[in-house]
Amino acid sequence: MVSALFAASLFGALDAAAAECLKAEAERQAAQGRLERVRFIDVDYGNRVEFAFILNLAKPACLEGEDEYDRIPSTLKIHVFSMDKAIDRRLRASIGRQVLAIGWAFGEHTAHHRAPIVMRVTAATVLP
Repeated sequence: MVSALFAASLFGALDAAAAECLKAEAERQAAQGRLERVRFIDVDYGNRVEFAFILNLAKPACLEGEDEYDRIPSTLKIHVFSMDKAIDRRLRASIGRQVLAIGWAFGEHTAHHRAPIVMRVTAATVLP
């Protein structure tokens, strides 16, 4: 019940902010899309296999920020991750489903970032 109320309250915020960009390094940024776990081969590190959670968006998102890498005009993909084990488990259990992710967004700036926008997720809700 609490998750449903949380998601409902965020839907209103998402609709109002649909035309606005995510703000880099700002708390409680929201993104919604279908979550996938994607396999990458990192040839620069001896063909090491890496996995990333990618949120595939229905509508393009943009990112605004001070640093050059924090200015993304448009993307349909956000690389999401969490440092919280419970949220990481929730993401793993939500692969293939629509997810509302809340967290801190920033622009990709390392070889391990797999989408133009990266988000450290602090809350995630599976949507109907």
